[in-house]
Amino acid sequence: MKNRYRKIKIRCWKLEDRSWRLDCRNWRLEIRNRKLVIKCKSNRYLPTSNYPASIAPIYSVLMVLSLLLPPLSIQAQSLNDYLKIAAKNNPALKSKFATYQASLEKVNQIGALPNPTLDFGYFISPIETRTGPQQGRIGIMQMFPWKGTLNAQEQVYADIAKANYELFESAKKRLFYQVKKEWYELYELEQSITIIEENLKILESYEVLATKKFETGSKKGMVDVLRIQMKIAELANKVLLFKDKLKANKVAFNNRLNQPPTNSVLLPNKQEVLTIVKTKGQLNNNILSSNNELKSMEMKKNAVESSVIVAQKQGLPMIGVGLNYFVIGESDMVVSNSGRDAIMPMVSVGIPIYRKKYRAQKTEAQLKVEGVDFQLKNKENELNTQLEMDWLEYEDARRRVKLYNDQNKKAGQALEILIKSYTNSGNDFEEILRVQEMMISYDLQLLKAAKDNNVAVAKIQSLM
Repeated sequence: MKNRYRKIKIRCWKLEDRSWRLDCRNWRLEIRNRKLVIKCKSNRYLPTSNYPASIAPIYSVLMVLSLLLPPLSIQAQSLNDYLKIAAKNNPALKSKFATYQASLEKVNQIGALPNPTLDFGYFISPIETRTGPQQGRIGIMQMFPWKGTLNAQEQVYADIAKANYELFESAKKRLFYQVKKEWYELYELEQSITIIEENLKILESYEVLATKKFETGSKKGMVDVLRIQMKIAELANKVLLFKDKLKANKVAFNNRLNQPPTNSVLLPNKQEVLTIVKTKGQLNNNILSSNNELKSMEMKKNAVESSVIVAQKQGLPMIGVGLNYFVIGESDMVVSNSGRDAIMPMVSVGIPIYRKKYRAQKTEAQLKVEGVDFQLKNKENELNTQLEMDWLEYEDARRRVKLYNDQNKKAGQALEILIKSYTNSGNDFEEILRVQEMMISYDLQLLKAAKDNNVAVAKIQSLM
């Protein structure tokens, strides 16, 4: 590469950062007479200012970036990105997780031994013994529950912590469903605005056609123009309504994600219509085996069953082990070991005499187990009913997607025939407007059906 002529070629390179993407193809940078020129497909050269040849390669790359960054295309964030943001930021979900973490700490508390007892006594009137007067006493005692009691108590609160975790997972799935639902609604609104605006352009072209008919002497031409203008005004008003709804829904979506309400929400240009490959029976089995609310109830049942064991263990004796230390003064008499302090080991037993309390605790726990069993059965019935309703919505939405696709094709064929007839004879313009209105309605209904389909799928997924 000579100093007087340097050429840098950049072919098919890509700079990508998350949702930003830069594509540069068939750009060529050349340095001639210490000037940077950029050549693109049109073979136009764009000269730059003079600069030292020693920094030419670096400057060339910088010039490419500076020239190409403005037309960067922003790719919409995926739905999964927003789900991650919601899981990280949503305050209600954070509250559920904090509750779960707090219940974990309860396990550590309940599994600890009772605090030892330390006592001190001072004899106002010393008691004389053979080796001298007793002046004071210090004692310590540690009580130990019956073997297995602490483990049973730990198991109760460990199961409660697991139940709280399942409730957290259930809350996360409900949150994801709400985010998906709002996301699909935003897409429907945005695409509805696009469809109506495209139809406004079509109606404007019809207005031009009707105006020409009127100018050629058609008596109905002016009436046709007025009809089009009224229809354009209706659709323009609908666009404004949808834009207001879109703005309000974006605020609600950002609030769901705990983001600033003014944050932009990037949506895809195209949205697929989701399908469910499993049968309704398979879905029902999956729901009954993996639903987090059912799992939470099962954990609560385990906790209550463990509390039955706790009630039995608490009805057994407690063993205490301790030590007393006696402070003894000097004796007035001459005896061996005069003034020698005494140590006395101790063992105590806590006897649960009042059995009514423990029997009541055991009965209470058994009744709670029975109550949780009824709750489980009721929840299973509710989930089965919910699946039936969601499946109905899913099937209905899929039928409507197919229906409006077919209707739209037929309406398009009819419209093409009517336009040719109007161009030749000037008749059936009112029918053209009616069919055009039908096509707009079919397009919007198709969007709604696709949205309803995806919302129904998301709802069924949230049950599992």
